[in-house]
Parts: sequence; structure tokens; C-alpha cells
Amino acid sequence: MPRWLRVIRGMIGMGLTFSAGVGVIASVFAVLPWLLLGGDSGREIVRLVVASAIWAFPVGVAFSGVLALTRRGRAFDKLSLPHFAALGAGAGLLLFGVLGLNAWQAWSVSDAIANAAIFVILGSGSATATLMIARRAGPALKPGDESHRLGEG
Repeated sequence: MPRWLRVIRGMIGMGLTFSAGVGVIASVFAVLPWLLLGGDSGREIVRLVVASAIWAFPVGVAFSGVLALTRRGRAFDKLSLPHFAALGAGAGLLLFGVLGLNAWQAWSVSDAIANAAIFVILGSGSATATLMIARRAGPALKPGDESHRLGEG
């Protein structure tokens, strides 16, 4: 498989990973106040969770693209958490910039600042969590293993 195709597959996978992770976290943050305060609108909770998961996908894709361009062949265990968080925050700002170009007339200054903060936190938090999970999972290949033999057995 060509390298560019693996990069695109990885970008889509990272977008799905960000989306699933943010969906779970948003579910927890949305359901807790509903249960504790006795909210009556389950539809708003579902809307919040789905919207969060949908917006996390392009942040994950942008993060993966930036990571592919800046990693320069370094192993994931050599990358620091602050570096990953900064890349994730940059991906969130990139998406905010694209949205801001299209919504500058519809947003007030406070809405724009709040949206920027949400995208930065979403990007940096998801990126940091992804690196922590990847480190915990360990390498898929041991030294001496051949990658083309992974599908066998």
C-alpha cells in the first residue's frame, strides 16, 4: 500500500477515534447534570453528544494530518505529551479558523471566544488522550517482525 494511502487511512481512523472518545466524554458530562438536577430534556443531551462527536471528527483528521507532516519518522514513545497537546490545539484552531471564516457575521465576540476555547480544549485533550492510549497499548510489532506478515495466522 502506498504511503499516502496509509496516511489517509490513518487520518480517517484518527478522526473516528477522536469522535468516539469525545462522544463518550460528552455523554458523561451531559448525563451527570441531567441525573443530578433532574433535567427534563433528553433530546438536548442527545443533540449535545452528537454535535460534539461530529465536530471531533474533523479535529482528529486535521490533527493526524499535522502529525503526519511534523513527526518526521519519530516513534510515538519519543513524542512528548505537551507536543501532542500543542498539535491537537493547533488542529482545533485550524478548524475554528475555517468555521470562523464562514460564521464571522453570525458570531458575537463572546461566541467566537467560546468556540475557539472549545475547539482548542477538544483538540488538545483528544490528542493527549490518544497518545496516552497509544503508549499504554504498546508497539504492534516487536523488533525483527515483518509488517507484511501481520495478516497471517
